[in-house]
Amino acid sequence: MLHAIGMGLVVVGLVFMAIGVYGVLALKDFYSRVVITAKVDTVGLITLVFGMMLMHGLTFFTAKLAVILIFELLTNPLATHSVAHSAYAAGFKAREGSDG
Repeated sequence: MLHAIGMGLVVVGLVFMAIGVYGVLALKDFYSRVVITAKVDTVGLITLVFGMMLMHGLTFFTAKLAVILIFELLTNPLATHSVAHSAYAAGFKAREGSDG
């Protein structure tokens, strides 16, 4: 039962990431692309990792996945902020006609 739920979470994560890639390509503004990339990366990885954790049960592999998840949750917002702040500090402007 847990294996099926885990496989479902993996599929949901992959579908979410695929939709996110389309969203990144559809958006024209740099700052919008940065935001959507961060969200897709975080939510997609969380669902993938939780799915793999459920599929493998309580093992050493699950502990390694938990460490990877914690590391990603700590570093992804910092990296996204750093990229966006660097672009803003360098004077990179949002496109004309965008909401940003």
